[in-house]
Amino acid sequence: MDSFETAVPERDSRTPGPGHGKHLEMTERDHQPEVPPAASGIAVRPVPGPGTSAPDAAPGRRATAFSLAALGIAVLPSGLLALGSSTVPGYAIGWAAGWIVVAAVLWLLDARTPRRWAGWALLAAVPQAVVAVMFAEPIGLVSLFAVVASPVLAMLAYRQFARPARDLAELDVEIPVPFDAVDSGRLLIGRDRIVLAHRGSGGYLRHALPLAELALAQPGELSADGGWWPLPGGTGIRLRRGPVLRLVAGVQQWLVPVADPPLVAAIVQRRATAAWPLRTGPQDLAAWQRLRDWAVARTTTVRQGRSAQGYRGLRLLLGIVLMVFGSMLLTTAIGRELGDPVPWIATVVTLGLAVFLVVGWLRVRRRLDFAELHRLPPGSPAWGDLSPDHAPLPHWQPWR
Repeated sequence: MDSFETAVPERDSRTPGPGHGKHLEMTERDHQPEVPPAASGIAVRPVPGPGTSAPDAAPGRRATAFSLAALGIAVLPSGLLALGSSTVPGYAIGWAAGWIVVAAVLWLLDARTPRRWAGWALLAAVPQAVVAVMFAEPIGLVSLFAVVASPVLAMLAYRQFARPARDLAELDVEIPVPFDAVDSGRLLIGRDRIVLAHRGSGGYLRHALPLAELALAQPGELSADGGWWPLPGGTGIRLRRGPVLRLVAGVQQWLVPVADPPLVAAIVQRRATAAWPLRTGPQDLAAWQRLRDWAVARTTTVRQGRSAQGYRGLRLLLGIVLMVFGSMLLTTAIGRELGDPVPWIATVVTLGLAVFLVVGWLRVRRRLDFAELHRLPPGSPAWGDLSPDHAPLPHWQPWR
């Protein structure tokens, strides 16, 4: 069940949340969906923090990352395809080479998102491996090496790009920041927004903040274990004693456990100065409710008579597989000059279904990105105490 599915009680934005004005610590059991956490009412003063231990720059970051990715996406698949080309029909070589070109182009267009590079490497490696195994045995078996090596090289490139350093603030790429907590999750810091992606009791959940509205990126710490920071939708993040980053944008607020809050705060603040506005969203509660209902319908399914989280990414995967298979049928029909209408009909049906799945996923994903920015309805009260000199939770201490 995705967090979009939680009902939203209507409340006057002027009405304080439950427990307002009390020294109340929110717990997972106490949290109600869409009800802001109570203001702690605790004034705090900054305390000395350890500062970031990250270097100013990671030498050769961009060159090394792009070299590894190019090796995995273009060079290795192309080389292995050429290795067995003497026994492979020309139409099959053209089909595999075409997918290597497509994967390389998509990689260059998607250069701002290194976490997806392994997928483009796999897209380049699989067709040449299929061709080599079908037509170039036993040399073709060597091409199976690329199915593993190409994604591995792309993942190494991703890690190279994501090495912690202060120069990340100036790079126009998405930066992953893993949680330093029991819960699995991470921040994805893009050019115009921050995505909080974590796996909670309801499955894999995503929330987003627009960087153009960033008001506060405050490093600090919790001095006690057992903390809990609620998120809209009835979910939340478990916090423990240690470093925590506080982010405020609009009326939304997050407390995120990360290993190096000063570094992440500096990156976020720098990117916020150049971010484009993203919040042209629903203007009234009815429009927001329609958006939420649409998001619920797209992110949930029914399993064994119960509502469960749906994984729409599987549709994209199936669409790409069908597109590769359909293009192979088309190339084979053209190369062998087949006159039988059955292969042509199968090709049209396969490619049509592939296009339907891929285009449909792209349209839904784009609107889900929009819905993630609007987890709270218009006119919602502030999500907790947003003042930088007040603690959002008991035991919170900001760093200088």
